[in-house]
Amino acid sequence: MKTTLKSLLLIALLAITLSGCQNYGTEKEFNGVQLFYTENVTEDEADKLGEFMIEAGFADGGEKSVQLEKKGDTYQFRMVVKEGFEEKEEFILLAKQFAQELSVNVFENAPVEVHLCSDRLETLKVVEM
Repeated sequence: MKTTLKSLLLIALLAITLSGCQNYGTEKEFNGVQLFYTENVTEDEADKLGEFMIEAGFADGGEKSVQLEKKGDTYQFRMVVKEGFEEKEEFILLAKQFAQELSVNVFENAPVEVHLCSDRLETLKVVEM
């Protein structure tokens, strides 16, 4: 688990933060990770994700921006990636594995999608479990 998150981090070089001043939801910070969560997500769910990101080494002090959304029963882990990474097959495979780990370790086996996003959290690609 920890290896996948670190690989995802290293490959994507996610040291990208959001630009602009749009409303992405309620903001929390977990060891350098700017986590936004929407009204469809509870604070407890956001905290559980934040704790997991720290334990897994994803939240390692480097600046990153992510958003947690929920549509129906499906959680959406939305993360800012550098342009072009949404097309890299190796990165997509890691994102798929990451979605599975989030499902098992954070969201009680609920479906999870990883959204690879621009610096304005616009979805570039959706990776399903």
